Amino acid sequence: MSTVGIVGLGLIGGSFAKAYREKGWRVLAHDIDRSTLDFAALSGAINGELTAEALADCDLILLSAYPAASIEYFREAAAHIGQKPVVVDCCGTKRVVCAACFPIAAEHGVTFVGGHPMAGTHNSGFKYSRSNLYHGAPMVLVPPDRDDIALLDRVKTLLAPAGFGRFSVTTAEEH
Repeated sequence: MSTVGIVGLGLIGGSFAKAYREKGWRVLAHDIDRSTLDFAALSGAINGELTAEALADCDLILLSAYPAASIEYFREAAAHIGQKPVVVDCCGTKRVVCAACFPIAAEHGVTFVGGHPMAGTHNSGFKYSRSNLYHGAPMVLVPPDRDDIALLDRVKTLLAPAGFGRFSVTTAEEH
């Protein structure tokens, strides 16, 4: 069984959690609000908590918190991630996040790709999340090397349960 770790269970992270659970993935999550984490578990959107010990077992880790929180989480967790998972951030701003996370990933031998799911609603929070939020939506990817076709293919495969309609590859500056 494949495992996804999700950091932040708002609209974006919660929707990823529900989409991956529907596709049979094991979903582990981290959220600073314990009540959100507990509710996600009770509602069946997640299997359990994403702990430092569980990071290296994930196939995919999605950073779905606000940019500063995602960067801080990645900085603290990078030493525990290892080489197996691909880490994709889901923040809208690419320059700040990629500028901070690419060096952290390189230092710890972690595979990191910037990302921006082009989907959402005017509502926020886990209670508005839904498994089909990304169906047909575009996903922007900002890899450290735009010519690494194997990595891009791996990321597209790992993101398939979300149901994105198309992918585009760019730089943080162009985004």
